[in-house]
Amino acid sequence: MQGTQHTGTLGRNSLRGPDYRQFDFSIFKNTPITERLTVQFRAEFYNLPNHPNFASPLYPGFSADASLNGIDPVTGRGIDFFPLTETGDVGVGNPFLGGGGPRGIQLAIKFMF
Repeated sequence: MQGTQHTGTLGRNSLRGPDYRQFDFSIFKNTPITERLTVQFRAEFYNLPNHPNFASPLYPGFSADASLNGIDPVTGRGIDFFPLTETGDVGVGNPFLGGGGPRGIQLAIKFMF
């Protein structure tokens, strides 16, 4: 067994979970007012298709047998599935900035001088 200071030998993408898909889109238009002043109109869309992104499931306590099936230690029976019920994180202070949040639209005006 390796110590805590060693990296493992498990290959990349060996562990898999629910896929993660989020499409963010932003458009903006710069409008010069004077030679030194420009106004920028922005529209930002977060999670545009409003696709739910589920977090890693909360696994019940189990051990795995040789064929990698989940075994409930209390009943000794196999666990057939793990429910995916939890959504991913959301941004602190702004629920649109985190992954897995609802669709969000943000409009802004920015003055640049």
